[in-house]
Amino acid sequence: MSDILTPQKKVFLCMDNPADHELIARMGRALSVPERVRIMKSLLSASKSIAAISEELDIPASSVSRHIDVLAEAGLVYVMYKPSPKGHVKYCSQAILELCVSLEPMSTELKKKGYTVEMPIGMFSHCHIKAPCGMTGLEENVESFDDPNVFFSPKRVQAECIWFDQGFISYNFPTDFPRDGQYSQITFSFEVCSETMYYNNEWESDITVCVNQGEILTFTSAGDFGGRRGKYTPSYWPVTSTQFGVLKRITVDESGVWEDNVFISDKVRYGDLRIGEGSSIRLDIGVKDDAEHKGGVNLFGRNFGDYPQAILMTLE
Repeated sequence: MSDILTPQKKVFLCMDNPADHELIARMGRALSVPERVRIMKSLLSASKSIAAISEELDIPASSVSRHIDVLAEAGLVYVMYKPSPKGHVKYCSQAILELCVSLEPMSTELKKKGYTVEMPIGMFSHCHIKAPCGMTGLEENVESFDDPNVFFSPKRVQAECIWFDQGFISYNFPTDFPRDGQYSQITFSFEVCSETMYYNNEWESDITVCVNQGEILTFTSAGDFGGRRGKYTPSYWPVTSTQFGVLKRITVDESGVWEDNVFISDKVRYGDLRIGEGSSIRLDIGVKDDAEHKGGVNLFGRNFGDYPQAILMTLE
């Protein structure tokens, strides 16, 4: 990965589109603090570490880190981790070139183009995983831990956090959208991190994402995150265990694959995915047997972790 990530994505949001409301509010909150606007200006020319931003803007590093988390959650900043003698250093870069929020009513044609489905993480259709593994819900654990066989229990629908060491978990999304060929982009977003005993903020894992059984990309999760309670993590869950993840956004459009609004590759394009040809759209998330970093997977639902959502699929 290069030291400077060039932002290429333009984001268009419309007030008349309910599917855009959450992101509009999130970006509005992110840009409502003057220090965050100064940080965005600082990142216009190059990616920088938390320490560099702190020194340049004379803002405490702890405050910069909190501001960056908010900007990253809104999709305005891309965060990556680089190895250093003392662990990992957080580097930040501008994620998008242009943001437009339209206050005009959408045309009837435009309103037809958006299609979003939220899939609870317990509603997986298949899995082939290795222990350690487990599921836990809003109020209590789901079945026993470290037994892959219980993953096919009907109680799995209660899961708000799912973890496993290796293998894949699959979700089948419906295709009950208008089949008139107007879609040219598909996006999946989900909260995820690595998996190890208790938690380890520096535990890397190479996580692969496939759509309709075609490999889209592999990204490296920096750690299994804990040390503080997740914003939505239930109070019964031990604070010594995994608490939250990062929100990943994987998009495939006519130009290729985007990860967190950063262009990754043109080897797979929207047309290659055969969206709409079958009765469902299949999403696979997991760790391959030949992965360099076999650090497991944690997936978070609407009521666990830092983000109030399960797995979102959006067609545009």
